[in-house]
Amino acid sequence: MVKITKISSKGQVVIPQEIRKKLDLEEGNLMIVSDQNNTILLKKIEIPKIKTWEEVTKPFREAAKKVNFSEEDLERVIAESRLKKK
Repeated sequence: MVKITKISSKGQVVIPQEIRKKLDLEEGNLMIVSDQNNTILLKKIEIPKIKTWEEVTKPFREAAKKVNFSEEDLERVIAESRLKKK
């Protein structure tokens, strides 16, 4: 898609609405700006969404359940680990 836009007196460039919608660009998105061979490139920075503690630990909880790893086992492993650090 090719559109024409212009630079404001402050150096700002309007990205046409059709392109913003197509690329899901919203106010506050971060962009990388670079110049290459007399061309300006803009790239949206994709920041991964932060997962909840439940989402992050789910694979570990499921694996522990499969091998019957109990809270007592966890406490023992933590205690052993702390002894090794000393």
